[in-house]
Parts: sequence; structure tokens; C-alpha cells
Amino acid sequence: MRITQKTLYDYGELLPEICQASKDENLEFLLLLIAAKTDIEQTYASQCNNYSVLVTCYDEGQPDEYAIVPHDYTL
Repeated sequence: MRITQKTLYDYGELLPEICQASKDENLEFLLLLIAAKTDIEQTYASQCNNYSVLVTCYDEGQPDEYAIVPHDYTL
């Protein structure tokens, strides 16, 4: 399982990325972004804007994963 890419999405960028993933018909990535957005909203409520999502992509056949990180997180 080799990491191919790590991307940091600000909470405010998630909705446009969800829309783009739906246009690209990338169902797996779309569901991952929706789950990440939902988790941030349920966990941090009014403080959502203080958090980002770190998406880690792996080789083909491996599921991608995400982690919720504070804004001061650096790659």
C-alpha cells in the first residue's frame, strides 16, 4: 500500500470539491468528501471553519482515507 498523493482541503473548499467530484463521476472520492464534511460538521459544529481535511490517496485498488486536522497543520 503506497501513498500516491496527500491533499489538504480547507473546510470552505469541500463543497466546491464535492460538486467537482460529482461532475467527474468519481463516486468513491465523492463519498469520501461527503463523509469528511459531515464528520467535521457533527464534531465541531460552529467551529468548522477552523479545520481542514487531509485526504490520503493510495495505489489503485486501495481505499483512500481522510483525517480531520486543525488549520495550523502542515504537510
